[in-house]
Amino acid sequence: MLHILLQYAPNWTHEISWLVIVAFVFAFFVSYGMGANDSCNDWGPAVGAGTVKLWQAYVLSAILNVLGAVLLGYKVVETLRTGIVEFEIFDVYAQYNHSTNHYDTVDHCGNATLVGGWKAPDILPGAPPLECAKYTSIDFMLTQTASLAGVASFMILSSCYKIPVSATHAIVGASVATSFYIRGNVGIKWDEIIKIVVSWFISPVIAGIFAGAFYYVVKYSVLIRKDTFKWALKLCPIFLCFTLVVNLYACLYDGSKYLGLDKLNWWEALLISCAIGIAGWALLAFPLKNWLPGRAKRLYDKETKQIQIRLESGKAPKGHKIKDMREPDVADNIKELPWYKYLWAYVPEDRLTKKVFNTLQIVSSSMLSFTHGANDTGNTISPLLAIWLCYESGYAFGNAETRDDTQLLLAYGSFAMIFGFVTLGHRTIKLLAHEMTVDMSPISGFCIEVGTAFTVLVCVKLGIPISSTHCTVGAVVFVGMAKSTHEGVSFGTFRKICLFWLLCFPISAVIGVLTTIVLQQFL
Repeated sequence: MLHILLQYAPNWTHEISWLVIVAFVFAFFVSYGMGANDSCNDWGPAVGAGTVKLWQAYVLSAILNVLGAVLLGYKVVETLRTGIVEFEIFDVYAQYNHSTNHYDTVDHCGNATLVGGWKAPDILPGAPPLECAKYTSIDFMLTQTASLAGVASFMILSSCYKIPVSATHAIVGASVATSFYIRGNVGIKWDEIIKIVVSWFISPVIAGIFAGAFYYVVKYSVLIRKDTFKWALKLCPIFLCFTLVVNLYACLYDGSKYLGLDKLNWWEALLISCAIGIAGWALLAFPLKNWLPGRAKRLYDKETKQIQIRLESGKAPKGHKIKDMREPDVADNIKELPWYKYLWAYVPEDRLTKKVFNTLQIVSSSMLSFTHGANDTGNTISPLLAIWLCYESGYAFGNAETRDDTQLLLAYGSFAMIFGFVTLGHRTIKLLAHEMTVDMSPISGFCIEVGTAFTVLVCVKLGIPISSTHCTVGAVVFVGMAKSTHEGVSFGTFRKICLFWLLCFPISAVIGVLTTIVLQQFL
């Protein structure tokens, strides 16, 4: 157990300013690693399907990640900051000794008024000394800083090997390990941790079920029809309405306090979401009725010309290098099979029909990028926010939701994520787009993103720090199986990803503890 000799006077945090600087550096690299890794979940399917170019994904990700983090990120920040370890174990009480004119550390303050929060009043010049005050000990700042180091190391390493991993997984592992090293088993909320760990295994299954079910809806309503292009145009406005209602309701209900959305009742949020969803349907079904097929045909003609140029130049069509997946076989009478055989039969996706879903995938990718900012930026900022609160006030567990600096820290994490996505994200995008499934199309990508966004946003509203990475990977596998059972899915790649998921918790924990041992040498 760690013991640090320190006088907890009202301005005691000024002595460890260097630790705060180190925490900001580690937090930057955590966000950088998340941008190089987790942000690829948002736009990997869209880039792989050719819906957006890589530079367009960079721009859209930058805008939407920041908005999601600033408007909704505080929910997960609060869960991670106060929901893993009983923060009372890091409380320390300092009582003023009139005979020595110093503060003595005591077990409790009795009936004296406890001060912990934004600014201790006797930090101000000329203020009388407090009789007794409650602070968060230096031990806590040390554990959180070391946790950031463990997460940063694992995230960047995984990104270099282009393996999508969970920052949420890593931050929980590192936080628990460092707290256990300093305080032992005392105060660790094992029941909450078990719930979070269980959610990591359940979330990819839930996201996969939603995404796979939605692909079946598209398969039965569009792909097995004789005129798939016509049916895609008919149903596209309805799919857009559904996407908008689900995502907007999750954003509006119990939403941003800065926009006054937290005051909306559930039915008011649902009514607004339905109104906007219906407006989106009406816009696509009537004023833009001719625009949608016209855009699809322009994209189709452009792609046809590119294919023709490529063939004339003698270049073979791009293929995949993964040996354990292949192009699924197509039955001769694919349009005449009994309905139940379409559950596993591969139905080819018409190129022109896929261009209709191009518009839908842009919307779904944007929604997913927004949810990523809302959920995963909190993974970085929860330890950093606690450190910053402790440095500013001496107490790490004051109310953070209404503080302006909480939003600034979330923006800081968002910008670091953007930098990581732009400089290193292309590697993980390549795996998600080309090495997990043989055919990443706008149709399958749209279903993957809707399933992932729905799962992540629901969990964000509940304050559960689930992993968007796990959700996306699960959705990719389930949609691939819904398209063609097992032929078009690389289970070898999936097993490799699962191995890194299992290593995530222990490696980040070990690095966190080692960093704690190193940092305590400077205190």
